[in-house]
Amino acid sequence: MENLVIKDSEILMERLLNPQMSDHYKTLFFGKYGTRVYEVKVGRKWVFMRSNSHRVRMPLVKFKVHAFLEWRRKAMTMASTEAFIETDKYSRPRGWWKNYGFESNPKDFVYDKSRLAW
Repeated sequence: MENLVIKDSEILMERLLNPQMSDHYKTLFFGKYGTRVYEVKVGRKWVFMRSNSHRVRMPLVKFKVHAFLEWRRKAMTMASTEAFIETDKYSRPRGWWKNYGFESNPKDFVYDKSRLAW
C-alpha cells in the first residue's frame, strides 16, 4: 500500500485521474465528513474507501467523478499557491491546468450531480 498523503505527487495525479484495478493507497480526500485520510482500494466494479470513522463502497463510475473533482481542487490550490509565491497574487496564469495532467480546462468539466456519492 502506497502512502500518497503528499499533495503534489505525480503518482497521486495518475491514481486520481486514471484509477486502475488493484490500486491500493492512502491519501487525503475531501468527503462527507471533511478532509480525512482515506485508504482507497480500487476493484473491477467497486471502490472501497475507509477512514477511521467512515467507510464507503461506491461504484467505479462515481469514484472517477469524485477523484477528478478531488484532483481538480488540489491542482487549483497548488497553481494558486505557486502564482502567489511568484507574483503576490492568487490569480492562476492562463493554461495553468496543462501542468497538472488535464487535457482541457477542468472548470469546464460537466458532470451529473447524481454521480456524486456524497
